[in-house]
Amino acid sequence: MATLLIVDDSEIDRAILKNILVGTYSIIEADSGYSALDILNNPSLHIDGLILDINMPGLGGFEVLSLLDKSRHAGLQIMLISAEAQKGNIIKAANFGAAGFFRKPYDSDQVLMKLKAIFAKKDMAAATAAAAAMPASGAVSNASANGNISDAELRAIASYAEKLRRVYLSFLKSEKKDDECYIHVSEVVHIMLENYFALKAPRDLSPEAIEVISQAAYFYDIGRSIVRTEKFKVVSQADIDDIPETHTIAGADLVGVNSSPNVAYFVKICADICMHHHERYDGRGMPHGLKDSINNIYTQMCAIAIEFCHHFFSVDNPGYGEFNRAINTIQEDSAAFRPDVFELLQNCQEDIVAHFSH
Repeated sequence: MATLLIVDDSEIDRAILKNILVGTYSIIEADSGYSALDILNNPSLHIDGLILDINMPGLGGFEVLSLLDKSRHAGLQIMLISAEAQKGNIIKAANFGAAGFFRKPYDSDQVLMKLKAIFAKKDMAAATAAAAAMPASGAVSNASANGNISDAELRAIASYAEKLRRVYLSFLKSEKKDDECYIHVSEVVHIMLENYFALKAPRDLSPEAIEVISQAAYFYDIGRSIVRTEKFKVVSQADIDDIPETHTIAGADLVGVNSSPNVAYFVKICADICMHHHERYDGRGMPHGLKDSINNIYTQMCAIAIEFCHHFFSVDNPGYGEFNRAINTIQEDSAAFRPDVFELLQNCQEDIVAHFSH
């Protein structure tokens, strides 16, 4: 049985989390960052997982992580606790090797599923360590194979995304628009990715990749800054050279101008989202008429998030009613999206409503 250390200054919140986990895991508690470090540095104790509150008096969660002996705790699985949306913290969390977040109030099923996925992913990584050590000439890119993105790549991606964002905002300003809808899509994609990670533990996804993919989703329409009028046309592979210029193709071309290896993962994901967010599961989308599961699952998450946000944010303070209406409207055209992506969005109801509630 794996041993988890729960660190939270709130006795009630620790008790709630312990009640969820007891029986499945062995639990140790700490009421402060200082107590947590004492336990983690105790050579007689073996801790498999750390569930750590970000906001604590004295020594917060990130301060605790900065003081850890990284070599001694290399295999420690880290989850952070936050009552707020964690989008702004996830790059920082990824730099510390955190596997994800738990939100307050806790959903017991989601907590257990996330931990199961994290420890399953750890076991799988250990079992495939030999394969990961293959020479580079015979291996797939690390980032695309398992979502591992280095600190240098994260910094380069953040810098490039900010440059693209300035281009985007300049265009939107000229159109007398803001980027609120794109922020919403990015946030919904982020929530879907977190749930997908918890439920499926896909090999190509990590906390770092979740942040990069949700950043990429923000730019799905950036091609409109280049192509403002267009004719949509679905073409076959044989007619690939006869595609009229569209914002989808222009967007992919625009984000692809940066050929630095450090942004390659972001460019690949973002270009695919730009190019194919108008594709449909039944093959009647554009520009390439991709059918079934050929379309990348992360691009399909972005596509369904776009449609969802269009309906969900039809009022100022959307809630469960707007969520259900948006889901029902999307379901009326069930051939548009992958069934697993639609089901994933449905399962994100609690997280999405909580995230956007005021």
